[in-house]
Amino acid sequence: MRKKLFGVVVLFLAMLACGLNPSTPGPAEQPGIETVVAATMAAITASAPDASATQDGGQLTPDGTTINTAEASFLIPNGIANDATSAMTTDVEYPYINPSNGDMPQHIKFTLNLYALNGTQYQPHILIFRSAEYAQYSEKTAGVINTLQTQQYIDGQPLPESLNSEFSTQVHAVNFKNGHGVRYLTQVFTNFLPVNNRDLFYYYQGTTDDGQYYVQAILPINAPFLAADDNPNTSLPADGIPFNMDDFSGYLGTVGQKINATDSFSFTPYLDHLDAMMESLQVTGF
Repeated sequence: MRKKLFGVVVLFLAMLACGLNPSTPGPAEQPGIETVVAATMAAITASAPDASATQDGGQLTPDGTTINTAEASFLIPNGIANDATSAMTTDVEYPYINPSNGDMPQHIKFTLNLYALNGTQYQPHILIFRSAEYAQYSEKTAGVINTLQTQQYIDGQPLPESLNSEFSTQVHAVNFKNGHGVRYLTQVFTNFLPVNNRDLFYYYQGTTDDGQYYVQAILPINAPFLAADDNPNTSLPADGIPFNMDDFSGYLGTVGQKINATDSFSFTPYLDHLDAMMESLQVTGF
């Protein structure tokens, strides 16, 4: 590209040196210098490689794979997963493990295939429930739906108690095409164990603007300074934070602050790209 541009500049300077006026039309069969420059620059531009993102409404949107079903559509940015498969199910989903309530209401589950991470605790997925049915499942789910339908999270506010967890960091409001919600990075603790890359995940909860559908996403994510697993004896990266069981809350606070200070593109997958995927969601319904 530099060689082509250099050639155009040399031609232009040579014409000036010879006393030629580049703006004066030549014979009918000869193009003016403006035409030569324009054509050359067009050729240079056409030969440039494609960017890895596209402009959408003044914002840079990552390229990826579009998932489109009768119930919903969304974009999976490159680097997150290859595609997704959907299924209607009554499986018991997080935050429940084996509740006495039995099967959950019928919902659609999008499972992301060939995800960026392997060997994580959770399968990467996006869930969509009918809000009224989800609310009837338990007191906790009723609180989640009530909060999402009556409040819209604003960055900087404390997380509402019904949406909160023992450990939450990188808390950020994320709206999708026909709804709103909040995401944060979290880990479930059943004992005093380190924050680690096997168990850390991106957690999203939201509702459509009409309140009819509840959206949840669990997407594993890694930070470069965390241990690979929850074994306190696992070696830490050089900038990792040593586990402190004697001051567990202080340890969680220190790790949370470090995760908060970490830029989007240091995570795997990129945190901004996970947000972009959720922002692209359009819930049609079922």
